[in-house]
Amino acid sequence: MTADQERKLRSATRIGKQVRFKNKKGTGHRTLGVVEDEVYIIVSDYKHMIQRIKFADGEGWSGNQYAYRVAYYTWDAEMKTVKWGQYHSFLAESELKSLIHQAREKGWDIF
Repeated sequence: MTADQERKLRSATRIGKQVRFKNKKGTGHRTLGVVEDEVYIIVSDYKHMIQRIKFADGEGWSGNQYAYRVAYYTWDAEMKTVKWGQYHSFLAESELKSLIHQAREKGWDIF
């Protein structure tokens, strides 16, 4: 990856953009919230990130104000265009905390 390609990959972000999910039953989409912030690392030609999403009014569950999405950007096969990774996790704050707690109880030293 060239320095220019790395700069473009680093600059790819969804901060300030809506998070929308397709309605499974029916048509259209549902707006869950807005990406408020993100942290990331670059590994090879991937930008791996955790995004903090502020739930929209009336959205969310279990009293959570935030959700987190583990996601990525990467280059297409020709290294011409940065693409959003279509597969990602989306968890409410309490759910992510529960997973981290379970990992710590097992002795995982990753968080």
